Amino acid sequence: EKLDLPRHHWLKEVDQAPEKSSIRRMKDKYLRELGVVHEEMRGLFKNEQDETKYSVEQKSIVEASEREKREQKDVQQRRELTNEAMRMYRLLRPDAPAFYEEDAMLGMKAKMNRIQLEEAQKVTEDKDALVKPNKYGDPFKAYLPVVNQKAFLLALESVVASLADDVETLCLLAGLHEEALPGQEDPLRFKKLVDLLFSAFPLNKDPSRVGEFMEQHWPRLRALLPAEVAELEEETVRAWLQGHLQRVLTNQRRAEASDQKIFLHKKQSEEIFYSFAEDFPYDDDPMPGLLADERNLDFPLEKAKEYMELFLNFLGTSGRAAEVQELAPGAFASSSDQKSVATQFQDFVWDLEDIGLRNWLKMDVAELEKFLPKGQLSQLAVGGSRAPGVINLEPEDVQVAKLMLRCAARGRADLLDFEAVDPHRLLHGLPAQEIDEELSSLPPNSHIEDAQLEKLVDVHHSRLGSGKVETDLSGWLEEGATVDEIYRKELDFYRTAGPVEWNPDGDGGYTWKWRQPPNTFWDERRKVYIQEQKGVDPNLQLKEMRQHMLDVTRMGSMVKVGRINYFRALVVVGNGKGVYGFGVGFGSTPKEARADSALKALQNLDYIDMDPGRMFCTPCKGSEYKHTMEIIPRPIGRGIRANKKFLPLLYILGLDNCKVRFMYSKMFTRIRAIKRTLDQVISRRTLANMTGKRYAMLVAPGDHWVHWPDRWFQTIRTPYDAKYASAKLARKHALHFKKRGVKIATEKEVKPGWRKQSWARWNNPLERWLQSRRESFNPAKQLAPSLQASPDLPAGSAKQ
Repeated sequence: EKLDLPRHHWLKEVDQAPEKSSIRRMKDKYLRELGVVHEEMRGLFKNEQDETKYSVEQKSIVEASEREKREQKDVQQRRELTNEAMRMYRLLRPDAPAFYEEDAMLGMKAKMNRIQLEEAQKVTEDKDALVKPNKYGDPFKAYLPVVNQKAFLLALESVVASLADDVETLCLLAGLHEEALPGQEDPLRFKKLVDLLFSAFPLNKDPSRVGEFMEQHWPRLRALLPAEVAELEEETVRAWLQGHLQRVLTNQRRAEASDQKIFLHKKQSEEIFYSFAEDFPYDDDPMPGLLADERNLDFPLEKAKEYMELFLNFLGTSGRAAEVQELAPGAFASSSDQKSVATQFQDFVWDLEDIGLRNWLKMDVAELEKFLPKGQLSQLAVGGSRAPGVINLEPEDVQVAKLMLRCAARGRADLLDFEAVDPHRLLHGLPAQEIDEELSSLPPNSHIEDAQLEKLVDVHHSRLGSGKVETDLSGWLEEGATVDEIYRKELDFYRTAGPVEWNPDGDGGYTWKWRQPPNTFWDERRKVYIQEQKGVDPNLQLKEMRQHMLDVTRMGSMVKVGRINYFRALVVVGNGKGVYGFGVGFGSTPKEARADSALKALQNLDYIDMDPGRMFCTPCKGSEYKHTMEIIPRPIGRGIRANKKFLPLLYILGLDNCKVRFMYSKMFTRIRAIKRTLDQVISRRTLANMTGKRYAMLVAPGDHWVHWPDRWFQTIRTPYDAKYASAKLARKHALHFKKRGVKIATEKEVKPGWRKQSWARWNNPLERWLQSRRESFNPAKQLAPSLQASPDLPAGSAKQ
């Protein structure tokens, strides 16, 4: 370049005098690295402004105080609780979209709602008839069920309050005192009532404490049992319970020490109180295999009606059956009745299956209750209270809640399912039915009428007060993560996951900018990010690296002074475990070109995302123009199958148990095809992170079989090879070294016991039938009737 001569662009890759731009780039890089080192060194000492504070670097060498350790432990514990709460949320709603997708859908529906309100508030152009229409004339058009949170909460609380009244009735029938039941204003009333009902008759699993149960709870439980059980002597019941608990504990400890049959029962023997559903199966040893399979694999939901009928028949012969009949006249109806309790319970189970009931039954109830997302509960009120945590209801919200329940009872819980507010019909002006018309055309619910649903809303609305009722929720909120923490975690994840960087502004919003690509710096003059020059990683273990020259080519270039010649080398480096790199180097001699390409390969290392010791998940194929590379998986132990000249390349890449094929021979272009093929290789761990499935469930088609190496059988086949060689030599001597391919020369050539009929190829039903017909075929018997019937033959010829 000093002589002002043009140079080939590949020569710029050769180490020569640096250019001005390279010097400026390297200087800037070294200055920034030097500044980072100075900051780290200064952080090793105390801060001059405040000696009580430590920097990030100081915290790595200075022991944390007790307060800092406690804060770090609390942060880690909250993070774990948030992860567990998110896992419970995904188990309860496996098909739910991400938070930001639901937020976007709600925003779209709210915008449609706002447009409808604006259209409804327009006045007529006639000033004499200036009438402002009521925006709540049709409340279903005014508010969307999903967007109107107040109406949705009122409808939900009305149904839950009705269920809570039923559970409270069951608690009173079980003999619980009314003073021990929670009040109607308690926001956790339904949960507390269910807990009280399931713990109405606590039985300690210690056999020595059966007497306490007989004194405190047996008189109340006896009234709910059939007369045959209720009339038994207390000593008989006490003796049976003691023996039953002893058998259950013994069988549970034996099952935990050996092979666990029910996966959820890992420490069931350590539970304090007895559970009929979990502990009663252990009364029999061994446990029925069908019962264990149903608990582990698939619950018999189709038998819900049968089990409910058995339970109701059991309860129908008890002492309090008359009281139950008065409260619920159809409780003991026959199973043929379509409105019986058993039939309704079966329909209820099928509805729950659609939203994940089978997954819930396989979960640990205590774990679900502990890690379920929680939060502060706002209370509904009537009267315009402005207290924090209170949601005021308006009369139109009550009407919307009633309409929501009517739609949900007919299977239309979403407004967009109706033609009147269908976005496609609204945008194109297509005719559509009104909400009431479409609701009237749908079949009503067979178990509950619309009037009863509206009564539920009216009754609960009349119970609501005008202010907030103070309730203690501290114990309930401390058990797990809150909904706010999960929401914040998801937002932070989606803000930091993509190429956009979000920063909060002063107004409570966020501003965004593109994230800086790695290994780049900003060029202020050109307003672009420039890639930094790569160097060799100082932590790289060069002892494990191997190199192989793929190609070396003598090249030339014509310049003003004449023709110059140089060499181009292609080298691959790798450690045989998935780390590899390709380099293209130039030099005046092949040795210099190889050294330059090896250095370039070390500067451009890449990694193959594969599972060591296991076969590939899928075949891979990459191409660059017409050059292609294919990787076809093979079973474990089969090794590599490829052209011998490519074996060094494949060994350095770390490939095994696969078949590799290349098309066309230009190595310079083939490198791109190789890199594109290796980029398609994906490991099972990556698949597990992408799909959310367990790592152990992701298997390839050939993971279950293994090819045993042939060298294992060399010792076994030695005598067979010797026997074959002896028979072959004896045949040569018998035939005097002449070729007679059809003739059997010695007895060793005949395999005793072999028949064509016993060959596996003929062992099908049709061929066996044909073989049996051939073996039992007798020409004389088949031709005898025809010969006797022929008048042309003499009488003695048939016998012959």
